[in-house]
Order: sequence, then structure tokens, then C-alpha cells
Amino acid sequence: MQKFTPDGVLLTQWGSTGLENGQFRNPTGIAIGGQGNVYVSESGNNRVQKFTPDGVWIASWGEIGKVDGEFRSAMVIAIDDDGKSYVSDWGNSRIQVFDSDGKFLDTWGERGTDQGQLNSPTGLKFDANGNLWVVDRGNHRVQKFTSDGSPLTMWGSQGYDDGQFQVPTSIAFDKFGNFYVAEVEGSRVQIFNSAGTFLSELAPGTFSSPHGLAFDSLGNLYVGNTGSNSVVKFKPVSRP
Repeated sequence: MQKFTPDGVLLTQWGSTGLENGQFRNPTGIAIGGQGNVYVSESGNNRVQKFTPDGVWIASWGEIGKVDGEFRSAMVIAIDDDGKSYVSDWGNSRIQVFDSDGKFLDTWGERGTDQGQLNSPTGLKFDANGNLWVVDRGNHRVQKFTSDGSPLTMWGSQGYDDGQFQVPTSIAFDKFGNFYVAEVEGSRVQIFNSAGTFLSELAPGTFSSPHGLAFDSLGNLYVGNTGSNSVVKFKPVSRP
């Protein structure tokens, strides 16, 4: 893990490759919870690790498998206002829910194409109303759920046209409630309003397999551009 200032200056880093506590194999998701604690999901070690803001290991949970509390690639993690963590279980095509200490609470989703079903979910993000938005990567769409897993609506289909997706991976919300979706194979970031209507494409031609999106408290957008091993920062703009 590496920690930077908003201008990209390295502040600290921790971790190494391995199986022990505090080590990582293919970390793919990160979230900040209560007291600034850092939660990291690892697809390689099939677990979630929890650290202090300074990188001191606190706890870990998960192992490879398909029963409750196990993972087949723990991809992305999101924390709700109550401190519960939601993890996209990529290989098992489901979402799992844990308390702040890693105790299993709930699971929902199954492999399929109907509304509420999932196929290799990745990106997770809560909106201002506490609903969880899931990037349903294998189905090339985005789904919106209540926090207890009840499906509300969905958008998208496979393709390269506006409003379609080609292997979407990440999602983020701006201060206006618009959502941004990054696509690995589409190599673009699309912007939609809260009703799912396509608005525009962000900086066409800029990205190569983008795989992460995050807004900071000032409204700056950071895009993980995996094709160039870089992070691209965009300043806040007016309503798209």
C-alpha cells in the first residue's frame, strides 16, 4: 500500500508480497472506515485485512472457498455508515457483508443474468441514500441494490456505444450524484446522471484500461490508469 498527498507526493508505504499478516498478494480494493482504519481486499490471498491509518495490522478474515465468509477472489470493498464492510466475491458471484471486526453477517447474489443476479462483480460504491451500486463486470452492467441486497434497478449492456459497457470495473459518484464508470476493455470512463442516462465520456482518448475511480473531499477525481501504471487526476468541474 502507498499513501500520497493530493499532488502525488509519497507519504508512506507498507506491505510486501506474501501470505502473512500485513503482506499482500494482488490487493485489488481499498476503503477507509471508522477512525480512519484502512481495509484492503486481496484477490490473491482471498481475504480482507484491516490496518490503522499508519499501516499497523489489526485483523484479517477470509480464505479460499464458497461457504459464508470465504472468497474466490475478494475484489473490492465498501464501508457503510454503520461500519459494515461489503466485499465483492468475484469467483462466487456474490456480495458478502461483515461487521467492522470481520464477523460474517450476510450474503446475497448468485451467478446469472437476471436482475439481482451477478457475474463476477467488481466495483462497489454507496450513494448518498445508502444504496449499494455494484459493477456487474461479467454481465457488462451496473446494478443498484438496497443495503440488504434487494435489487432496485440496473443499467447497461455489452458494447462500445454510449451507455454500453465493455468489461466495466469501477464506479464513483460526484457531488451532483452523477456516477462514473471505468471500463478495462473499453478504455474509457463514462458519466451518467443518477437516473442512469448517459451524459458524456470523460477525456476521450486519455485512458488505457482504467481500473479504479475515487473522488476526494474537494471533488478531485482520481483514475487508476492500469495500462500506463499511473494515476490521472481531474480537477472539479461544473455539472456535466
